[in-house]
Amino acid sequence: MRHSRTAKTITCWFAIGFLVWFGHRPIHVVAASPKMVIVVSQDSPPYAEVVSGFRASMGAAGVREGIEVYSLQGNIGRAQDVLRQFKGEPPALFLTVGSLATQAVLTEHGEVPVVASLTPHLEKLRGKGNLTGVGFEFSLEGQFEMMRRILPDLSTVGVLYSPTENQETIDAASKLARKIGVKLISKSVATPRELPDALESLANNIDLLWGIPDQVVVSPQTAEPILLFSFRNKVPFVGLSGSWVKAGSLYALERDYGDIGAQCAELAHRILNKTSPQAIQVVPPRKMLFSINLKTARSMRIELPQPVIEGATQVLQ
Repeated sequence: MRHSRTAKTITCWFAIGFLVWFGHRPIHVVAASPKMVIVVSQDSPPYAEVVSGFRASMGAAGVREGIEVYSLQGNIGRAQDVLRQFKGEPPALFLTVGSLATQAVLTEHGEVPVVASLTPHLEKLRGKGNLTGVGFEFSLEGQFEMMRRILPDLSTVGVLYSPTENQETIDAASKLARKIGVKLISKSVATPRELPDALESLANNIDLLWGIPDQVVVSPQTAEPILLFSFRNKVPFVGLSGSWVKAGSLYALERDYGDIGAQCAELAHRILNKTSPQAIQVVPPRKMLFSINLKTARSMRIELPQPVIEGATQVLQ
């Protein structure tokens, strides 16, 4: 009897000691993988690279299951069919790739944590849902640094923009330009019809025309007048992608889509560890790649620094 009481006492003190000892230390328990749903706007290589980078990073952290991928195939009509199934049992978080996917998820599941990517102006969407993510735009500091790297004697930059879409960006860019000793001449454009006159107002006044994501100013429909202005006035244009470089812009910044996926995974880890998306700042892509068009450079008599040519991910001759 006494032996039984002694054993119980020892067991009790052991349990108390265990709680005291480990109560002050994190216990790492391998839990079931959380359910995450990836929604992509369409099937394309950049979107697939984001998904691949996200999966690889999550897998390296031990999360290999519980990730489902759905494509809207460029059709907003598919959004309700895809997302309705999660109404009763929403996932731990959504990863969205592209504007269509991001808007659809915010509409259908505004309360569920969202990590968004490849979506312009993410900061403006934070009020519409429980959202953070990796922004589409590079940091302004990085963009101006690249301008001066490619054109060391740069003094004046021109930019056209829609005030309803990009006024905050232009205000921040103007402040930064003054700080680094570059003159920024900005012209607001309310509709594409105003574009030709706005372009002509910049002729002979700028060293570089800076293209920023803007649905009014920079689009497939406005590519021809922008590039014609660039060649006629020998003012190099900074395009938004490699396709603009192929069409004639001097250079364009490129994204490492796999690394954007990895960045999204890092944000997802924080959310799964109980950090609110609203407490996590939207971050820009951390890897800045670029492509250049040497034919454009030669036609405008621009001599690019050799390190710039060697550092480009793509050089068009």
